[in-house]
Amino acid sequence: MEPKVTQKLEEDVSFIRQAVEQRDEGQYRVLGITVLWAVIIAVGYTLNDFAVEYSALFWTIAPVAGFLLSFGLGVWQGRKQGIRSPGLGRRHALHWGTIFFAGVAVTSIVLSHRIDGRVIGQLFALISGVVFFLGGLHLDRRTLWPGVLLICGSVAIDHIQPYPWTIVGWATAVGLVVSALWMKPKDEGAKDEQVLAAG
Repeated sequence: MEPKVTQKLEEDVSFIRQAVEQRDEGQYRVLGITVLWAVIIAVGYTLNDFAVEYSALFWTIAPVAGFLLSFGLGVWQGRKQGIRSPGLGRRHALHWGTIFFAGVAVTSIVLSHRIDGRVIGQLFALISGVVFFLGGLHLDRRTLWPGVLLICGSVAIDHIQPYPWTIVGWATAVGLVVSALWMKPKDEGAKDEQVLAAG
């Protein structure tokens, strides 16, 4: 092959690799969605312990508002990074929307069987934990360990005293933020220095 053709192919492959890396790492640069859900979970679970009379109203409004804000932040961030992937956005919306579909099913079961409010909350925590965990496997690895915390927390609520919801909620919220910070990509300048040192 001619040297010019080889050089052009190398440049094209390098460009494609950089575009894929930017797309894959882009989701880890924005902490807004993670912090939003950490706040919703921490506040909501704390209400479950200290202000039960406001808990149902909070859990009716906050997750829907959080979903819409998350969707808007995701679209905005994608545009800011020059990523236009309606398929990825749809996949995220369908995945996270699963919590709402499962919530409708749980509500239907609850209304049919008059299940205790605490158990309802534990079922929602379990469903949310499973969805977070699966999201960590398939979409955004930052939600994997917080999902495990929620799954375990849904059971632990029966065994932790004196404020089980608060403890599980804050553990999950801290887990989300720590996971987001721990799993974000290293500084781009440091990456460039590593490449230069290796070359």
